[in-house]
Amino acid sequence: MILVTGCNPLGQRLAGELPLAKGACDRSNPEIPRGFLEYDALDARSIERLLGDEKPETVLLAEEIDSIEYCEQHRVDAMEYNTRSVRFFCEAAVRRGIRVVYRSSAYVFDGRKPGGLYTETDRTNPLDVYGETKLMGEVHADKAPEFLIVRVGELYGSYSGNFASHIYNSLRCGEKAELARDMYFSPVLLEDAAHAIGALTTRRMTGWYNIAGPERISHYEFGRRIAGAFGLDEGLLVPLSMAELGLTVPVPQDTSLDSAKLSALLPVQGIAEGLAAVKRDLQSRRN
Repeated sequence: MILVTGCNPLGQRLAGELPLAKGACDRSNPEIPRGFLEYDALDARSIERLLGDEKPETVLLAEEIDSIEYCEQHRVDAMEYNTRSVRFFCEAAVRRGIRVVYRSSAYVFDGRKPGGLYTETDRTNPLDVYGETKLMGEVHADKAPEFLIVRVGELYGSYSGNFASHIYNSLRCGEKAELARDMYFSPVLLEDAAHAIGALTTRRMTGWYNIAGPERISHYEFGRRIAGAFGLDEGLLVPLSMAELGLTVPVPQDTSLDSAKLSALLPVQGIAEGLAAVKRDLQSRRN
């Protein structure tokens, strides 16, 4: 059995997609999906009991606080949930001989690599609290005798709260969207990311893998692709430099990931195919 932690879209998708998987959430989450187990992320004994009761073969750690701004303003919370809780799970897993799969992030890099496209072996150097907590989580995860660390790029899909849905909703409502023309990433469809993580997990792959789309693209160009895919007004997109955005949190300028290692095992859809899938899903919901 695979125990998947996280009430977020990725955690829910993994719990529903992986065979013989169970989902579990920190009990402080305001909306815990039906059928998910509960635990206290801040209590090592609660996590120990969860693993002892369920006896999973693998624990897949996808629970996290992913708001960059919140983490920067609430460092203690970020460290508790993104690092200390991971340590509790990893230590309990090691004691019980349980395999560890950990969801990390492209934010473990500083974004200064010329041309981006970070590989699994590039040097880490997080710029913000969120990135720091994810890297520290990696340090705990790789103590397990058998571990898999997946660094996930920017997720998008037909669910609310992601970067693509923000752009789509702004344009659909006739509102302007300010996007950086000099910030780059490699967005990946939620369903593709879940499928890739699931495949690596069930194949018992180990080490580090980047989970990202095959294209490096600027935030502004991604916005243009969204406008084109949905027939929305591209003129509402406002291209700005990173400096002009006036960001209050230090973030990497380029979080694009090289996914060649993953692509050698299974294909990942490009942006055109991914946005087409999002469009089909949104249309099916309306019908």
